[in-house]
This record gives sequence, structure tokens and C-alpha cells, in this order.
Amino acid sequence: MPTVTPKDQVEDRNYRNSWYAVTPNRLLVTLGALNEEINCDICVIGAGFTGISAAYEFVQKGYSVTLLEAKNLLDSSTGKNGSHLLRGYQLSPDHMAKKYTPGNARMLCNLTLEGLALIVGRIAKHEIKCDLKFGHITTALDRDNISTIIKRIKEWNKLGHTDMQYVSAKDIPAYVDSKKYAGGLYDPKGAHFHPLNYALGVAQTAQTAGCKIYDETPVVKIEPGATVKIRTQQGVINAKFAVLSGHIKIPGLPKLGQKILPAAMPMLATQPLDSRISSKILPKNTAVSDMCGIMNYFNLSNDGRLLFGSICPDIDLQKRMTAIFPELKDATIAHRWNNPMDFTLNRMPHFGRLSDNIFYAHGYCGQGIILGNLAGKLMAEAVSGTAERFDVFARMKHLSIPGGDAFKKRLLAFAMAWHRLQDTLL
Repeated sequence: MPTVTPKDQVEDRNYRNSWYAVTPNRLLVTLGALNEEINCDICVIGAGFTGISAAYEFVQKGYSVTLLEAKNLLDSSTGKNGSHLLRGYQLSPDHMAKKYTPGNARMLCNLTLEGLALIVGRIAKHEIKCDLKFGHITTALDRDNISTIIKRIKEWNKLGHTDMQYVSAKDIPAYVDSKKYAGGLYDPKGAHFHPLNYALGVAQTAQTAGCKIYDETPVVKIEPGATVKIRTQQGVINAKFAVLSGHIKIPGLPKLGQKILPAAMPMLATQPLDSRISSKILPKNTAVSDMCGIMNYFNLSNDGRLLFGSICPDIDLQKRMTAIFPELKDATIAHRWNNPMDFTLNRMPHFGRLSDNIFYAHGYCGQGIILGNLAGKLMAEAVSGTAERFDVFARMKHLSIPGGDAFKKRLLAFAMAWHRLQDTLL
């Protein structure tokens, strides 16, 4: 007699498992949980984009590398992430020029294009099948948004990025067919892809080159010194350098979490849509993020699902999706999950050193795909003796967020309430 899974258990499973995590296109066989003492040049802790990118870059440079992930590799952040690749930061180019000098602003913005090229280059070089599609549009809701877009294009032009394109209200349906939007900014170099399949491809390439990958291996303690001792539940790693990727809480180290506001942002995936609907709502298969106070972002998967997310916890995604696309009111939701994000108060990533041989990078403010991959490369450069570009980020001042996790949740709730009010006034 067949086993019947209760409806609430099915919904819970679908909530926890992203569409990406159930559609990997390759098997990566790890070494499982570490249960011995080993030595290496570099120990990378955390197998998100930063960690996988760092492991790849270090092993290409000839270092012996060990990569640790606390969870199963398929359950890491790369399997829950949004899929958009977009140049820039949370701060506008002009704001960055005032804060960090025009020269540094130009370099920082160019670095995000380099990060994008880094990803595209790896995909091509290693033939990673991850459904890469070019084209991203930021959509405006009103005249104020249009003014901001025109200003932003001029700012990018001053930095030499002259390929950004203004999209009028008349032309916006060619990119996203919704009455909600009054225009947009089209970035031809922006893109979307399957983030987990990309990450698995890079990790497998690093593994083939000699990187040892252990998952189900949480780190319980790090002991700084000339040789860094990383203790796990059942093993020990002695490394010349350690790299902390992402928001990692480890006893005995300075509390890096004081610099960030962590959040779990909701995403969903519909069942595959009828091709007549999918080709109508997103005719060019473009990735979209809008300028709502609480931003929505979405794109089509390779099998015709709408993948839809927001930067506000505990929000009705389906209601927001159908407000943009009324034709999806009867669409079945196949998966729901939470996309982990880390925000800093100054809206720039948090890079640095805990000692001469312990590096960290996190706090990407929703742009972790490009910035995380870039951080992995910059940390490999710094360890190899070329730290100038890493140090541009490391010199940025970051305010601490007072209080514990409970206060951070209240602070996040207050910020989201303010942005929701802005949305209702539009």
C-alpha cells in the first residue's frame, strides 16, 4: 500500500527546499564529515559563493586547500540564493565617489564588472551548464523612479560604463509586460542563471585540481597563531591561512556578526507556466528587479517557472506576484524557501583580517553572487602578496549594530515597516 505524505509535510518540505536545490545537474562527491587531523596551506570555512570561489582561486595558484561546509553542500546558501548577476552596489556611483573618492569609486564599480566576467569566464572555460541568460532590467513605478534612473545612467556614464540603456513606458512591455511599470534601466551585461549548478561546477573543478571538500563539518573553534588550528566536531585542521566566508559564528573570535544585519528573504517558484503566458510576461527572458520600497525581483527558469523573491521577510509573495502579473492568479506555487542575506549599515561589503593569516568577507547586501565570487579572488590575491584591491574594501569603516539577535530582528522589522509604508504611498 503506498505511503501518503500529509499535505502540511509536503508544504514544509517545499518551503525548506528551494527549486535550485532539487534541480542539481551534477553529483559532487565530498569527503563527508572530517574525522581526523590534517595539514594544509589554506583552510576555507563556508561553501557559499565566497568560499567556493576562494577555494578555486587558491588551488589554481598551487596551494593545498581544504574547504569546509557545516551543512550538506546542496543545503548551502548557493542553493537558496537569488539568481541575478548585476554590476554595482547598494550605493550609487556618485555616492561612492563622494565617500571613497572618484578614483576608488571607478575602481570599485569596475571590480563588479570584473566579478561578472570572472563568473562568465569560468562557465565558458569549464563548460558549466547553469542556464546563463544575459539581460537585466530595473523597473520604475513612477516619475520619481524615472528621474532616478536617468540620473543613475549619467553616473555610470561618468565612470565609462556607457552601455546602460533607458527604457521608456512605451517600450517596457518588450521586457516585462506589466501595467505596474512606467519605464526602466536595461543592463545588457546583467544576467541570471542557476546559482547552485554554477557553484557545483566551480567546486568540482577545484576538487579535481586537488581541493579537499568536507561537508557536514561545522567549525567549533579557531585558534589563531602562526599556524591556524581549526577544530571541528570530530577533527582538526592545521593551516597556514584561514578564510572565513559569509556570516560565521565561531567561539573565541571577534564577533563579525556585530557588523551585519542577517535576514532570511522569501522566494518562490511556480509550476512551469504555459509558454504563451511566460513569453507574454517576460518576452526577452530578462531578469527583473523593481524600485518598490520593498524590492521585488524575478525571472523565468529554464523550464518556464517564474522565480519570484522580495527583500522583506514574512511577506505575501503570491499577492505581490499577482499584483504585477494578474494572469498568474491561478498559478500553482511549487516551492517556497528563504534566501539568506547579510546587510551592513553602510551598504557596502565587509572585508578584513582578524590576524595576518585569517581573512574574512561577508555583508554583501543582496549582491552576494558577484561580490562573493570577487571576494574569493581578492582574498587569494591578498594571501599571495598582492593585497591592494582587497585593502580598498578592508579600509572601509563599518559601524557595529548594538544589541543581540532580538534587537536586530526589531531593527529589521522597523526598516521593513518603513519601506512598506513607502509602497502604500506610491
